[in-house]
Amino acid sequence: MDVKELKNYIYENRYVEQILESIGCHHIKYHASNDYWTCANATGDNNGAVVLYNSEYLMCQNYTRQMVKTNRKTDIIDLVCYTKDLTFPKGLQFICDEIGMSYYHDFEEDIPESFKILKMIDDMCSNTSIEKEKPLKPINENVLSYYKGYVNDLFCEDNIDYSTQKEFEIGFDEESNRYTIPIRSELGDLVGIKGRYFYREVPDSENKYIYLEPCAKSKIIYGLYKTIDYIKSSGKIYVGESEKFTHQLWSYGYRNSGGTGGKELSQCQIDMLVRLGIDIILCFDKDVTKEELEKLADRFPDGVPLFYMFDEDNILGDHESPSDKPTKWQYMVEHNIYKLR
Repeated sequence: MDVKELKNYIYENRYVEQILESIGCHHIKYHASNDYWTCANATGDNNGAVVLYNSEYLMCQNYTRQMVKTNRKTDIIDLVCYTKDLTFPKGLQFICDEIGMSYYHDFEEDIPESFKILKMIDDMCSNTSIEKEKPLKPINENVLSYYKGYVNDLFCEDNIDYSTQKEFEIGFDEESNRYTIPIRSELGDLVGIKGRYFYREVPDSENKYIYLEPCAKSKIIYGLYKTIDYIKSSGKIYVGESEKFTHQLWSYGYRNSGGTGGKELSQCQIDMLVRLGIDIILCFDKDVTKEELEKLADRFPDGVPLFYMFDEDNILGDHESPSDKPTKWQYMVEHNIYKLR
């Protein structure tokens, strides 16, 4: 679910008061002269405690409650998550259910074809090089029955133990001769299947990884559906580049992690990380430079606690992930985490 598009939809269709009522806010009053609402918290008696501004951003200030732990601007989604004590994904799902929308709604389906053409021309003229991926769509769970539920030695040799492989439903596809990695959304719905080539050494004619069932990877923080409670209780998330990162950390006993599918984070992934309301620790591979990390940090909003793991002591090999070896991982956790902003 795209946060920006969802808020714009709520704004344009005037769902604000309905959402406020659904979470128990009371004494809701719209102030036409300054275009904002005031109301009381569900369990409060201050009728002006909450101020929500009527714009596509739906910014919200709660003057008697601290809705998020980090020092950032807050909005209607934060109010819902705080009031109903929901994680960010569950908060979005609550809002979608309330306004009668699928969590996986494709907002572009609502745009007239002529507008889509104009947008495409505008993107071409502005040299927009990033192709927008389609929204996530759940696929039938029965797809998993096509694959054998085998654990494998290749992953185990990469420090992903057999119990972790079972936990993340690793399997094998006899047709393509690949190990299978089910991809699930932050709600736990199956949205794709990734396949890893059977042999460690991959010939030039083969791709190491392919999607056996296509998936909008830029919309996913891999493993979040399983790790989010650990993230919340620990107050931090270790963010790596791959599914393997999450599997390895789970094997080491670190269950507060997520994988982004690469070092280039999408806006959707940044939104998900920010809304977790915890310390974000970027743990990218050896080849990622400080300059790249600083450039990425500029895309995060102010007030978000952002850290990075960096190999100052040069213990990693070329292109090695901090998670590849348990002893190196433990060393870097203890000695090589730095504040990025």
